[in-house]
Amino acid sequence: MNTLTLSASFEVLRSHLIDGQVQSALERMRPDDLSPGEVLVRNLHAGVNYKDCLSILGKAKIISDFPRVAGIEAVGTVIESSSPSFHPGETVLVHGHETGIRFDGGFAEILRVPAAHLQQVPPGLTPLECAVLGVPAFTAAMALERFEELGLTRESGPVAVSGASGAVGTMAIAILAKAGYEVAAITRNLAHAPVLQSLGATEVIDAAVLDQPQRALEKARFAAAIDNVGGPMLSWLMRSMQDSGAIAVIGNAAGNTFEGSGLPFFMRRLQMFGVNANAPWPQRQCLWERLGSTWKPDMEKLTPHVHHISLNQLMDYAGQQLRGNTSGRTLVSFQGRRS
Repeated sequence: MNTLTLSASFEVLRSHLIDGQVQSALERMRPDDLSPGEVLVRNLHAGVNYKDCLSILGKAKIISDFPRVAGIEAVGTVIESSSPSFHPGETVLVHGHETGIRFDGGFAEILRVPAAHLQQVPPGLTPLECAVLGVPAFTAAMALERFEELGLTRESGPVAVSGASGAVGTMAIAILAKAGYEVAAITRNLAHAPVLQSLGATEVIDAAVLDQPQRALEKARFAAAIDNVGGPMLSWLMRSMQDSGAIAVIGNAAGNTFEGSGLPFFMRRLQMFGVNANAPWPQRQCLWERLGSTWKPDMEKLTPHVHHISLNQLMDYAGQQLRGNTSGRTLVSFQGRRS
């Protein structure tokens, strides 16, 4: 179907603010009910992120105004466009730019997107591969790019990845391994060790190390670290870095705060930075190009850890993810699993 009348309806998961509480439910909308944009897109896949789950369950103040279709990323096919930059039939990607926050997002069969927020699916990636990688892989790529700018090389030593069983963790392991780095995966579920090793981890560390007596400075073991967890994990990583090591702070599953001291900074010259996937266009284009080429992970190895759900399964899945009962990457897939 290449055209869509403004009277045709489609299914969305829409969030409302009712008596101060976020309530999300399946609804039907029409294209002209969506937030403004020059490009109408038929959705193929919407990635499900921790932030999305917080959003639709009302566990954090993420959506800026209501009602809103959440979902911070999507991959789909252009149906109609008033922008000369996009044409019907092209496959496109959107993430960031307050998608699912100030603009209606990916949890819908149809999206209306400002042209300034869209990009074509990068060369070297099918639409499905692009969706599988999505924000988690882009976030990991941003961290790796910054590490290398700070001087990280393959000879520097292992790169730690906390929350290794989650979407960002698995993508980070696969991308780092493709780029030739030694990876130390940290997880509380050692039953996942074979999976993490199959993705490229050279070492799997039990997160129970946090339960052991802690020292002001731990053994210097990591050249860099991608932290998806925060809290005590981030504190331990700070104390466990090599001289001039760097930590990319990406997630906060264990909390927004952590304990620390100045010792890792002035004794080991620790560097720490945050990563936000809402990157400027030159960086977006560069990193997506690398994800489709030199940093493209082994998609066959990732595929068994990609889960497809329908829109009507999303609310239940969100609860499971916030309880820590999920792993790998999950997509809301529309119209079957199109490549």
